[in-house]
Amino acid sequence: MTSKTIITELSNERKNRIQKIMKYHYGFEPENEDIDRIDGILRSVNTQSTLHDDKIIRYFVTEKIHKILSKHRERIGNTKYEKLLLDKLIFLFLTWAQGCYREGFPIASISLCRTALETGLREKLAEVWAKKECDDSSKLPELTWNYLKKLETNDLTKLIQKAKNEGIIKKDIEKAFKNLKFKGNESKRILDKFIHGNIAWIANFIRDKDENTRAVIGAEDIIDENKIVMLSWINNIAIQVLIGTTEIAEKLYFKNI
Repeated sequence: MTSKTIITELSNERKNRIQKIMKYHYGFEPENEDIDRIDGILRSVNTQSTLHDDKIIRYFVTEKIHKILSKHRERIGNTKYEKLLLDKLIFLFLTWAQGCYREGFPIASISLCRTALETGLREKLAEVWAKKECDDSSKLPELTWNYLKKLETNDLTKLIQKAKNEGIIKKDIEKAFKNLKFKGNESKRILDKFIHGNIAWIANFIRDKDENTRAVIGAEDIIDENKIVMLSWINNIAIQVLIGTTEIAEKLYFKNI
């Protein structure tokens, strides 16, 4: 820590607050030594105290989400695990999505998850079709590329249906996004509305899910009230979308190896 660092040391009171928030909102309570570990990591790259405690919480959340994939490392071997994460586009966009969430940009995280889903399904479909057409491994990259080009205009809805038709996914999309109640084409619609900030749709969607958001105390007017409702849940939606997208990525590349 340098003399310029302005982040105050974490008190036991602040650690307790972090633990209570984590337990209430995310279902697990980190130990003090884990909080100190994350605190040290963030101090090493940041000298500003703004929302430091919230950054610790977001770091814990992304660590937990990352474990959905990292639990497979020992089973398949480090080399194969790292190769998948480097080679497949869905993992690249997921890494960026996690980084955006960790740095406090939940809408950017949701948008990148949408991109991860589309690129992941396109790539997996192209790979499956190429392998069906040819067993010659030397020709697979070119065949895969040709199928990728054919899929370039397919949106998420069409890609999900094609993946279901091929047996690549079954009800995995609905299962992964069960907390959002994604059903059929609704998955695309929900992601679109949040990405594009459709305040009226988002506010109604959140109110349908959470009785506690039906009224906002202290709002200046109806527009201000609905903005507060929209913003109040974006972080939670980003977490659920991150988890769901990571579980789909796991299904595409880790479950069957």
